[in-house]
Order: sequence, then structure tokens, then C-alpha cells
Amino acid sequence: MKLFLLLIIAALPFNMLQAYDLKQLRLEFYAAVKDETAAESLYTRLKKEKSPDPLLQAYFGSVEALRAKHSFNPYNKIAYLKRGSQTLGKAVTRSPDNLEIRFLRFSLEHYVPAFLGYSKNLAADREKIVDLIRKQQTGGLTNGLLQNIAAFMKESGRCSAKEILILERTLKNG
Repeated sequence: MKLFLLLIIAALPFNMLQAYDLKQLRLEFYAAVKDETAAESLYTRLKKEKSPDPLLQAYFGSVEALRAKHSFNPYNKIAYLKRGSQTLGKAVTRSPDNLEIRFLRFSLEHYVPAFLGYSKNLAADREKIVDLIRKQQTGGLTNGLLQNIAAFMKESGRCSAKEILILERTLKNG
């Protein structure tokens, strides 16, 4: 009996962090960018998740903010964006060296009009993303995802010439 309880306790952290399929989550998120129904479905599902994983929290914040894109009501647009930005900020605070979390926040802030005041982390996130790529601290991202992040960063028009060289090395080594 003690062995059984020990096995359950030992398995808990792993199960809690693997309670969702990250590859599937990414696919659903990218579908949500284009489709309101997909965004609402993913939002509803992620809202029910009780995982302590900061990456899951970051995806929830991103889809929360993404709902603003699909909303017609200006009040709801701002409310969704504000809540999503706050949730993303908490995820970054919990895991500041996670490339994917930083990228989710960077890409959101990249597309939000600057006059709304939700783009204040662009420079810090850009610097951190490029630094993590330079140090090859990619957190186990697939090569394809890393290539997409590097390409987006390069094409964003927000990187310095030195940063672009770092990104191009990553794209070249693909």
C-alpha cells in the first residue's frame, strides 16, 4: 500500500504538467487566430484547466486576448485584451526564460496598436527571445517551431541588425 501511494505521489507532478497535448494546443491556438469559433472553444477548454504550468497559462492569456480580435463590442475588445495581457504577464513572471511564453507575448503586443498601451514589453521580450535563441536555450522547442519564431522575429521589423544576424544563423542552421 505504501509503495502504491508513493508511486501515485511521484507521478502527480508529471501528470499535472502533461495533462494536455502541447502539439495539439499549438494547432488549436493557430486555428483560433483565424476563427472565432475555434477561439471560443479553446478559451472555454483552457479556462477549465487547473494545471500550474506557466506555458499553459500563457496560451490561456493569449487566447483570452485573441478574443478581442473576434469581438465587435469595443468594451469587450479592451476587456479581453487587458485580461489576456495580465495573464500573459503572470506567465512571464513565473517563467521568464521560457522562449515560447516570451514569443506569445511578443507576437500579441506586436499586433496590438501601440496607442492602446499594451505594447510596453516588446523591447524586453525581443531582447530576451534573441538572447535565448543565441544561447540555444530553446526549452525543447521543435526545430520547425524555432524556425517559425526566428522568421517572425526577423520579419517583424523590430530587430536590430545584430539581432537579425543571430536570427539568420538560426534560420540557416535549420
